[in-house]
Amino acid sequence: MESRKVSDGYIIRCDIGEEIVSVLTDFAEEKGIYSGTVTGIGALKTISLGYVDIPNKDYIRKEFDDMYELLNLTGNFSRFEGKVMLHCHAVFSDVNFQVYGGHLFNGVVAVTAEFYIRPGDLEINRVYDDATGIKKIEF
Repeated sequence: MESRKVSDGYIIRCDIGEEIVSVLTDFAEEKGIYSGTVTGIGALKTISLGYVDIPNKDYIRKEFDDMYELLNLTGNFSRFEGKVMLHCHAVFSDVNFQVYGGHLFNGVVAVTAEFYIRPGDLEINRVYDDATGIKKIEF
């Protein structure tokens, strides 16, 4: 991973074999980013997505083990139990242009991945919601 500071945030490049959710989360922790947004594109493999299953208070997970174009990653940073949390969704496509998307648990870079982080100016915290099983922003 390499990064550069720009006027309103950071540009980050992840390289082959790097797991993007952990790289972005670790970067935000290191920089003290406790709110803000991230967007990205690239090429991934070994992707784990989720679809929230509210009645069961869990995610339905699906693994994808091929090469995919990361068409869009959109997410935000907050804190949960004192640690930085990245909540992001991703849309990607396969060689047949079939598109998949959902909550991104992890994804490994196949070629390269590029991200733009715009830090917020406050600290956002999340709390576990017993009714839904998700971590909601606390106001």
